[in-house]
Amino acid sequence: QMRPAADAPALEGGDIGRLGKDTDMARVVEQMMIQVPDEIGKLAEITEILKDAGINVIAVCAWTIDGKGYMQLVTNDNAKAAAALSDKVEESTMFSAVAVTLPNEPGALHDVARKLSTGRVNVNMCYATTAGGETMVVLETSDNEMAASLI
Repeated sequence: QMRPAADAPALEGGDIGRLGKDTDMARVVEQMMIQVPDEIGKLAEITEILKDAGINVIAVCAWTIDGKGYMQLVTNDNAKAAAALSDKVEESTMFSAVAVTLPNEPGALHDVARKLSTGRVNVNMCYATTAGGETMVVLETSDNEMAASLI
């Protein structure tokens, strides 16, 4: 069952790439995690449903374990994404994470990791991607509000 993440707004317009320029460097966001069968074409099926619903996928991390596929997604409209996927997934949950835009340069992620460590915030999961001069990192931490304020 889908459940809302506490204090984690969906991204308006899906423009996470501007977080570091127009607002604070880091922001608590809502993230979906879905479970599907580990089958050929499942990623294409899920992304087609999202495309047809007009959902912009801003960040994704996907993997398989023991015959199950898992996807963590940050979208521009998680409520709409959840509704579109409701009959196509085995399980789904929503939870908060921290999204941060960093320069794509050596040491940028280390600076964030050091701030979190110094602030005694544990990183439970992290995934990132780069494009051009920026890196977008999604962190699931022991205290997302504290993590966003430290970064």
